Amino acid sequence: MTTLSFDHLPHEMTEEQYRRLPEEHARAIEVVHGHVIVCESPVPEHNRVARRLAGALEAAPSTEPCIRVETDVDVVLWRVPKFTFRRPDVVVYRCLDERGAKPEARDALIVVEVSSPSTAKEDLLDKKSQYSRAGIPLYLVVVMDAKYEIEEIREFRLDAHAGEYRLHRLHRDGFLRLEHVVLTDILTEGLTR
Repeated sequence: MTTLSFDHLPHEMTEEQYRRLPEEHARAIEVVHGHVIVCESPVPEHNRVARRLAGALEAAPSTEPCIRVETDVDVVLWRVPKFTFRRPDVVVYRCLDERGAKPEARDALIVVEVSSPSTAKEDLLDKKSQYSRAGIPLYLVVVMDAKYEIEEIREFRLDAHAGEYRLHRLHRDGFLRLEHVVLTDILTEGLTR
């Protein structure tokens, strides 16, 4: 097994440069305001929560005629002034006409980040600001504690007039109740076991 080296990557990158990267390198980075961010591989508990939440969201009824739910897929937030894309843990988006096409911010209806103590600042400040700037209507942050149990899920809704997220609801009672795009009650304990 070889270890990936990112020493040869530029610190800044255009969309064209990103598209030319070998897949193993492209899967390990995000680009924010043109700057390359190397992403650590998450722990299994993180992936389990994201995968199970995506499955529950996909199985739930929707207010949209056609949605897709994916984990770990690129979402282009904007191209100017500098290329920015993120890879949310879960994204719910409108169906795209073209097979193989990846969603862009205008297609995204819900983005989810599973946040551990080491990623809380980025998820609750940087990504929250970027997703709101891109106009994504709903942002969920699954807050995990040091034992990888779910403490709470923060539901932020976009205030389009202000151009930022407002905390809509804290889900702390063992259920995630969604009433926007996806209509469901999800038992949060089932996401971690």
